[in-house]
Amino acid sequence: MTRWKLSLRLLSITRRVLAPLALSIAARIVFLLIGIGLFALGGWAVASLATGTSAWSIPFIIACAVSLSLLKGAARYLEQFAGHFVAFHSLAMLRNYFYDQLEPQAPAGTDRLDSGDIMNRVTKDIDRVEVFFAHTLAPVTTAFIVPVLTVVWMGSVVSWTTAVVLAPFLLTVGVVIPFLGSGLTARAARELREARGAIAAHVTDSVQGVREVLAFGAQGRREAEMDQIEARIDASLGTQGRWIALRRGLNQAAVGIGIVTVAMVAGSGVHAGTLTLPQAGLAIGIALGAFGPVLAVEEFAADLDQAFASAARVFAITDRAPVVADPADPKPLTPGDIDITGVSFAYPTDETAPAPAPTVLEGVNIHIPAGTHAAIVGASGSGKSTLASLITRTWDPASGAVSIGGTNIADVSLHDLRTVVASAPQRPYLFNDTLRANLLLAAPQASEEDLERALEAVDLTDWLATEKEGLDTVVGDMGERLSGGQRQRLALARALLRDAPIYVFDEATSQVDPATEARVREGIARVAKGRTIVEIAHRISAVRDADQIIVMDAGRVVEVGTYAELHERGGALAALEARENTDQPSA
Repeated sequence: MTRWKLSLRLLSITRRVLAPLALSIAARIVFLLIGIGLFALGGWAVASLATGTSAWSIPFIIACAVSLSLLKGAARYLEQFAGHFVAFHSLAMLRNYFYDQLEPQAPAGTDRLDSGDIMNRVTKDIDRVEVFFAHTLAPVTTAFIVPVLTVVWMGSVVSWTTAVVLAPFLLTVGVVIPFLGSGLTARAARELREARGAIAAHVTDSVQGVREVLAFGAQGRREAEMDQIEARIDASLGTQGRWIALRRGLNQAAVGIGIVTVAMVAGSGVHAGTLTLPQAGLAIGIALGAFGPVLAVEEFAADLDQAFASAARVFAITDRAPVVADPADPKPLTPGDIDITGVSFAYPTDETAPAPAPTVLEGVNIHIPAGTHAAIVGASGSGKSTLASLITRTWDPASGAVSIGGTNIADVSLHDLRTVVASAPQRPYLFNDTLRANLLLAAPQASEEDLERALEAVDLTDWLATEKEGLDTVVGDMGERLSGGQRQRLALARALLRDAPIYVFDEATSQVDPATEARVREGIARVAKGRTIVEIAHRISAVRDADQIIVMDAGRVVEVGTYAELHERGGALAALEARENTDQPSA
C-alpha cells in the first residue's frame, strides 16, 4: 500500500477529528507566519533605524514585537491543544478499529497469530501512527502553504528578484533533500517494525515460558535468538541513521547558502539603487524565518517512515478476511436436533507450506436429538475437538454441513448461534480480574444468587467459602491463582450462566479428579436438565450414562450407541475402555 493510500485510509478511519485537525493546521500557519513576520520586523527595523528612515519609534516597534509574540504564543497554544486532541482521539479510534476488525477473525483467524506480535501492533505500532497525526499532517501542510505565502510576500514588499532567488532553496530544503534515500529508509523502517514485533513476541514467550527455559538450560539459545533479532534492528537503525545524518547535513548547508545568497542579491539591489536598505533588511529577515517551516519536513520524514510502516503492519492484520464470516442474509435459528452431514475438514496451512494439510475429518455423519446428552470419545487426534469447533462454528467444514433445528449454521449470524450454543473449552481463558467479573462476562445481568447457583453446580461453593474476598477474589493473570481443575470448573459455571439450549463441553473436566468430576456432572445435569449437551470426553467411565456415545477414529465415526450397546459389541469403545483401564495408575 502506497503512502498516499495509507494516508487516505488513516484519515477515513479518523474522519471525526478532521475539524480539530483543520483548526490545528490553521493555528500552525498563523504561528509560522507571525514567526517569519518577527524576523522580517527585526531586519527592517534595524536597517530603518540605522538609516534614520523609519517613521516608527523604538517603543512602538517593541510594542509591535511584543504583541506579535503574544499572538504567536496564543496560536502555538491553540495548535498544540488541537493537535494533541487529534492525536489522542485518533489513537483511540485506531485501537477500536483494530479490535473491531480483529473480532470477526477470532478465534480461527487469530489462533495462529503470535500474541506478543499482536500486542506490539495494537500498542507500539498504533502509538507510532500518532506521528502521522501529531507531527506530520500539520507540518507537511504548512510546509507547502507557508513558503508559497512567504515567497509571494517577499515579491510584493521587496522584489520578485529576491523572491525568485529564495524559492529554489525553499524547494530544495522542503522537498528534495527530505526524500533522498526515501526508498531505502522506508524499507529499513518496515524491517525495523517487523523486527521489533519479532522481539516482542520472543520476549513474551521467554517470560511466559521462563520455567521451561530454565529447566532445560535453554537460556543461551534464547539469548542467541534475541541477538539475531537485535542485529536486524541495528542494521535497520544504521541505514536510517546514515540517511538522516546526510539529509540534515545537506539541509544545514542549503539553508546557509540560501540566506547568504538572498543577502547578496538584496545587497546588490541596494548598491544598484533598486532596493532600499530597509527593504534589504526585510528580505534577509524573511529569508531567516522562511526556512523554519521547510526544515520541519526533514525532521518528521524519518518518523513518517516509521509511522507508515506501523500503519501497514496494523492494516496487514485488520485487512485479513475472516475465516468464518456472517452470511449476507442470515436466517433465524431455532434450537433443535443437531445434524452433522457428510462433513470433511482439514486445517488450513500457510501458502508457503510444502504440502497440503492432512484431513482431520472425513465423511462424518452424526445425529444428536434435542435435549439429549451425546458424548464423543476417541483416541488423541481422532477429530473429537474439531467436531466441537465445527458445532460452535469456530471453523466451517470444507464440505458437508452442520445444522441445528434443520438450519445450516453457516446461514445463521454468529451472534444468534452464540446465543443458542454455549461452550466450555479444555483450556479456558480467565481474565486478570475477580471471580465475579469472569462469570459476568457470560451474563452481565446475572444476580448474586445466579452466580452462587452456577458455582454450586460445578462444586466450587466449598472452595469459595475459604476465600476471604469471596466472589471478589482476583484470579490472577490467566487464572494463575487457581488450579487447572478450578479454572475448568469456573469456565463451566460461566457457560451454564448463559442458560443456553445447547452446551458444548470440550474435555472441560480433564483436570478434575474422578470424585469431583462426578459431583460436577451431577450439578450440570441438574442445572442443564432438558438441554442438549455435546461433550468431548477424556474418560469413558465418566460418560457411561450418556444417551449416546459417538466413537471417533482417524477422523471417522466408527461406532454410535449407548454405553451398554457398544460395550456388549466389544468393538472400538471396548478397545478404548480397555486401554483406559490399562493406563490407570495402580494403587
